[in-house]
Amino acid sequence: MKIRQEVKLSGNYVIIFEDEHSHRFYPISLSRPVYHILAGARTNYDRIRSNFPDCRILNVCRPELSNLFNGCSTADLMDLASRGATKIILINGATIITKNDQEFISSLESESGFFTYTDGEELIAASIPMGSFRDLIDGISQIHTSGESARIIQASGSTHSITIKKISNLWDIVLNNPQMLISDFEEYYEGKPATNAIGDSYLYGKQHMVADKDVVGDFGSVIDARNGPIMMGTGVRIKPFSYIEGPAFIGKGCHLVGGKVTGGCSFGTGCRIGGEVENTIMAGNSNKYHEGFLGHTYLGEWVNLGALTTNSDLKNNYGEISVRQDGKDINTECIKIGSFIGDHTKTGIGITLNTGIVIGFGCNLFGGTLIAEKEIPSFAWGNDTLRHEYALQRSMETARTVMNRRNYEFDENQRQLFGHLFIRTRNLRERWLHAKRHQG
Repeated sequence: MKIRQEVKLSGNYVIIFEDEHSHRFYPISLSRPVYHILAGARTNYDRIRSNFPDCRILNVCRPELSNLFNGCSTADLMDLASRGATKIILINGATIITKNDQEFISSLESESGFFTYTDGEELIAASIPMGSFRDLIDGISQIHTSGESARIIQASGSTHSITIKKISNLWDIVLNNPQMLISDFEEYYEGKPATNAIGDSYLYGKQHMVADKDVVGDFGSVIDARNGPIMMGTGVRIKPFSYIEGPAFIGKGCHLVGGKVTGGCSFGTGCRIGGEVENTIMAGNSNKYHEGFLGHTYLGEWVNLGALTTNSDLKNNYGEISVRQDGKDINTECIKIGSFIGDHTKTGIGITLNTGIVIGFGCNLFGGTLIAEKEIPSFAWGNDTLRHEYALQRSMETARTVMNRRNYEFDENQRQLFGHLFIRTRNLRERWLHAKRHQG
């Protein structure tokens, strides 16, 4: 599960950082840095690596994620000078960098001096000579905590304004996912050999498909790229009576087990998908195997949705939908918003989810009932009327069992993250529990 850091010597180093706004991506960002959130067919970490091929890539993130994602410590940053680094390029991990940003990329790589790029509100990037970098190490290592470090960096060099795409929040990612899928196809796949064999699937728009090796489509399945490209990773299995409409990204080892996928979906490695899924992102190793509707939704990793779990993504009055993130109500100004579900959460048979619901990390929801609350805190056990805290040890035992089934290790870093998040989310959980006691 740990992402290896690239260790090379001399030259330019790119440091991808999280700023203080990771909470905008709650609950998905509880367990991963913002730059490792899947959007389109890639993460922003992947996009930055692809567009800075001659640089050494490092990253800084929140301390609780550092071991899992190999984030740099203050000591690591201080060591860059001894590695022979000549320049440090800072890049905000929320930034979507594409081949169309070549002038921006070239200036960061080749121009001398200390300069920064901002979008008028937030630090986007900085080019920092090593002599200046040493004085900013403490601020860079703490840049995720507040905007003060970014302001100090901006004040230390000349500032340029830039208009560039960023991910802003989870519903922004979901609603823009169709266009991001098209953009990723054009940047990374278009012009390459159309596809390997896809078995017996019926194909529409084959020229807009890419399939890695060992993709198997069974007779009676349909892959339709007329409305957008479809990208399929190694070992994807498409079983009979599956319909896939592009644009779509289907990651390595995914199984589509019958049903309908439409509207711009992205599925990370190892997902199982059935029923009806529309304009939804599943981060990886998550299951929606059975019947039920899932629309305009972001699922984290290791989520399992029981049979007939269904969400609402549209109010009956077609009104704007508000969400509650970490206890704060936010008007999305959108009329199509589904669910945002954190890693390691499970739902039982027949659970129905309210429009715009936010469900935290490591929850266990059951009872075949409507979950009408706007937000369910992490480590919640039960439903709207039966509310308990999901014991930390029991939640970790479940996670270990689930991960072992896919040949992943639940290691000490995972255990520490569970423990940190259990404490970090306790106050919100206590309010949820207290509300039930008050009703009783």
